[in-house]
Amino acid sequence: MQVYFSNNTPKYIRVFTYFAMREIGMTHLRGKVDIHWKGTIEGECFGLCWGDNREAEIHIATKQWGAPVSRQDRLMTLAHELVHAKQYLKRELAPSDEEGYVSRWHGVDVPYDPEAEQQMPWEVEAASVEKPIYNKWVDATGYK
Repeated sequence: MQVYFSNNTPKYIRVFTYFAMREIGMTHLRGKVDIHWKGTIEGECFGLCWGDNREAEIHIATKQWGAPVSRQDRLMTLAHELVHAKQYLKRELAPSDEEGYVSRWHGVDVPYDPEAEQQMPWEVEAASVEKPIYNKWVDATGYK
């Protein structure tokens, strides 16, 4: 697994990235993950990830609605987006051949519903690990 960070990535984020990747079980995967720190992201979200079975790109916001994003939220968002990177690299999540907002989840086309985004299966998986990974990091390092 190759990981590339934007130049402005703090050291604690780099260390957390490898910690989270071990927890998620993605250190043995082949591919590349690019991680970028952005001021704000379109739609004022905390993070975004997209990719395929060769590479994934992650953007993490440092500001939302003009205010700084907390360190805890940055770390939890990074863990969440790393799960999506793993999903893309393992082809668990992929764009569908269908037209419109459809994704392929474990080989099955799933229409994307922005009103029910948190219930999409790839979001359920990512949300289920972000807090436990963050808590394990805090317990292991004492660093919040």
